[in-house]
Amino acid sequence: MSLRFLAVAVAALMSAGPAFGANLLTNGGFEAEPTLPLQHEDGASGGHIQHYPAPAETAQYVPGWTLGDPSVSDLYHAPVEYWLVPAAAAEGFQYVALNWSPLGGITLYNTISQDFVLGAGAIGIDFAVAMGVESGFDGSTLQVQILSGQDVVAQSGLFTHLGGNGTWSEKSWSAALAPGDYTLRLVGTGNGNAWDVLIDDVRLEQVGGAASAVPEPASWALMVCGFMGAGAVLRRARPGLRLAA
Repeated sequence: MSLRFLAVAVAALMSAGPAFGANLLTNGGFEAEPTLPLQHEDGASGGHIQHYPAPAETAQYVPGWTLGDPSVSDLYHAPVEYWLVPAAAAEGFQYVALNWSPLGGITLYNTISQDFVLGAGAIGIDFAVAMGVESGFDGSTLQVQILSGQDVVAQSGLFTHLGGNGTWSEKSWSAALAPGDYTLRLVGTGNGNAWDVLIDDVRLEQVGGAASAVPEPASWALMVCGFMGAGAVLRRARPGLRLAA
């Protein structure tokens, strides 16, 4: 083991660095096992959770998230044969329909939210989400809101999906925010013949500051190689060799 090899290993380790850009959200892809059992039926052979009618529905079945009204939300697990929604998730196997409407021709409003923390040095956030709609694409909207306590401190414009049934499109947004405790809230509004607002792969990243994150597996591997290389060099060093402090 040469000093040249050790230098290369250390340089690679330094270039890997910490895993900046980590998702600040838990279960952003909705892949966690739901807290209620999936229902398997025609149109949803992969399973889904749909709670309507339920006059006083309080079950929160999407881990990490709070649904404004769980009774008009749906969690789909691919494969999905119901032709008005995508057969596959944008990422992984599961996605959320915020505001499905069994009544037809009405506007339904629903939210899903999660708390997050911006650490020291933060100057803002970058947000991205995969969006789809059910039964047409005219009128349904998705909006991103950031709350501090009960106050909305930042919000996006209204996103729409123009790709038609069964497809996904990525929406992104950025906002300036100082370090602190916040809530991310997604607001879906179904309108006319486009009831559902579908979401998947929700990502929220801190901009600025040294965000602490668990090293990626590749970084761990480089760290181990670096330590092993250093040990090998020290073991094979000449007896008279002394490393400068």
